[in-house]
Amino acid sequence: MHRVLVVDDHLLVAQAVGGLLSELCDLDLEAVCGSGRQALQVLEQARPDLLVQDLHLPGESWETVAQMFLHRNPAGKVLILTGLADTFVTPTWLAPSLLGVVDKSRAWNDLIGLVGGWRHQRLPDRSAPPARCTLPVFAMLSPREQRVFLCLGQGLLNREVATALGLSVGTVESYRKVICSKLGISGSELVRLAVLHRCLPDPDPCPEAE
Repeated sequence: MHRVLVVDDHLLVAQAVGGLLSELCDLDLEAVCGSGRQALQVLEQARPDLLVQDLHLPGESWETVAQMFLHRNPAGKVLILTGLADTFVTPTWLAPSLLGVVDKSRAWNDLIGLVGGWRHQRLPDRSAPPARCTLPVFAMLSPREQRVFLCLGQGLLNREVATALGLSVGTVESYRKVICSKLGISGSELVRLAVLHRCLPDPDPCPEAE
């Protein structure tokens, strides 16, 4: 199992990226860090295979984190996730280890494509297909449960979901319990899974009440 370290000062973004790569691309999540300093602390003990990081990090520069990562694992790969992809100039020292530079405006398709290709290259059996990214659990839910699920993925609270769908708060809470029961997960896992679904390409918006 290949291990990935995700570093982004927007922790929700970092957690979503880490969740995608872990759940959908068959990677073991080493850690999710919101600062360069946290990432350096992780790298003192860990030796991940892939570093996914933003260019703007509080505490330490992205270069310091990337250099520490490559010191720990010279064969590792670095993937830059940034809103400044068009202006990024790859340093000479990073070029041999750079997997790619992904613009956050196109993040999910490009991110999964690059990481899936890298994983495929490292598989013992090269004839095996690259990791596919699917979340089949959505199809297990009823139409109304799907609407609640989509709204949770947007970070809406129960009362906000209730307003969006024309339901009572108690009804939303009941739907959440039913969804958790169907999927065999906890309430916190439900929110994380809903966010992952939203991060997939072309997610459906939270629908209006019928």
